Amino acid sequence: MNKIFASVAIVSALAAAPAAFAIQPSAIPDTGKVTKAPVGSTVTIETTGKFGNRYDNYFRVGEDGELKFVDQYRTN
Repeated sequence: MNKIFASVAIVSALAAAPAAFAIQPSAIPDTGKVTKAPVGSTVTIETTGKFGNRYDNYFRVGEDGELKFVDQYRTN
């Protein structure tokens, strides 16, 4: 019986592991509102991560002028 519980525990731990190692965007800047960009347009902001990697961050302009994160690409 203990072997069954141990097997279930291992399988459930392995099933949860991929979520822990999912790719997370780095170096996303804090953004405010924009006033002159049209709604739905894309804004690119270049940033540098904590290990010196450079990133292009793409944001979409919302109806209220807020920038909503869309995607990120490493440039170096």
